Amino acid sequence: MLTNEQRAHDLAIATLPFVRDIVKSQIIEGKDAKFDAYFEYIKLYNQFLSAVSEDFKN
Repeated sequence: MLTNEQRAHDLAIATLPFVRDIVKSQIIEGKDAKFDAYFEYIKLYNQFLSAVSEDFKN
């Protein structure tokens, strides 16, 4: 059985390529953007952990 932390980690890792693509598009458009994988991972992890904790009570 997965813990909520494992669920949040898996979802964050799966989402990172999409965030990278969004940032890449912004850079191509000339916007001042950068992709920091660790920062994005932590942000996504915390958001997903909050969401899955609502649905999967330990």
